[in-house]
Amino acid sequence: MEIEPLLQMPDIAETARTFHKYADYNPEKKHDLSLPLTDYFLILWELSKALQDETIHLSSRHLMPGSTSFIMSNIAGCANLEDAMKLIAKSYNMLHGGPYNRVEQRDGDLLYIIDDSQFPYVPQKQNYIHFTMECVLIYLQGILSFITSRDLGDFLRKVHTKRDRGPVKSRHMQFWPTPIRYQSGQYVLTYDLSAAALPITIPASPMPRSREIYDHVIAMIRKRGAAEDDLTSWTDRVSQALAHGLLSQQDVARHLGASVATLRRRLTEENSSFRELHQQCLNERSRQMITQGYHMADIAEELGFSDFRSFIRAFKGWNGITPTAFARKLRQGAP
Repeated sequence: MEIEPLLQMPDIAETARTFHKYADYNPEKKHDLSLPLTDYFLILWELSKALQDETIHLSSRHLMPGSTSFIMSNIAGCANLEDAMKLIAKSYNMLHGGPYNRVEQRDGDLLYIIDDSQFPYVPQKQNYIHFTMECVLIYLQGILSFITSRDLGDFLRKVHTKRDRGPVKSRHMQFWPTPIRYQSGQYVLTYDLSAAALPITIPASPMPRSREIYDHVIAMIRKRGAAEDDLTSWTDRVSQALAHGLLSQQDVARHLGASVATLRRRLTEENSSFRELHQQCLNERSRQMITQGYHMADIAEELGFSDFRSFIRAFKGWNGITPTAFARKLRQGAP
């Protein structure tokens, strides 16, 4: 249902082969229709050709097919990833006619920020916009991976989305191997600053085709899916769901397609518990955020504590020292 506006394009469906598998959508019937994320990107590619618009009618200002390829042709001259990100942001701003993209360095991180507050959206359904923009971040990750010839997952620190916190009906957010911040003011990819100096590896010619970018994104998704398939234990699956920001037992159970009772039973069979995994996740995330220089109040809010005093008590219970003492040890280089 999150891609309903795409499914309401039957007049062009016959020009998109992948679309045929889902073209029997009837808005008057109640659907529980799902499709692989790889098929979603194939549909985007096919519809961009059929519509002659790379935004797939998301924007009132259309992008001609080949726009992304043209941007890629200029990236080969960039010295490093940060320069390439700035060129991508500037180029898309010019094509879309507004300052929607920007790149910043902040607190030891490199951020690609999409501020769509003034973007000329055609569809107005918020779920569709959230889903589309979250997939734009996946596409952007694919572009950055393509131009550096490497998986940037090791450099990614956080993903921001404007969607409200809670269970996401579709599974596309499982793509991200890093914490997700919901209810953000922008859509953001946050990388460790060390990624800024990564060299650009694509040649100046021939010009990369748009389909090459889509193929790279699809391969990246399949690789991530294969890695998820290796998570056979319930402990691993719950730990991954917690790392993706689903912090309540009910949300994690729904995400994994199980009841809360089944979830508890499976974890007990593996000599584990949701409470134990939940506490481990919060502790690991809090230590990571302290290392990255976050303020204690921000950490407490991000992790769902009622106030920062509650967070301090919990952290001391996990580690035997306060967060301030932990930060001091880090500055002193203590183990």
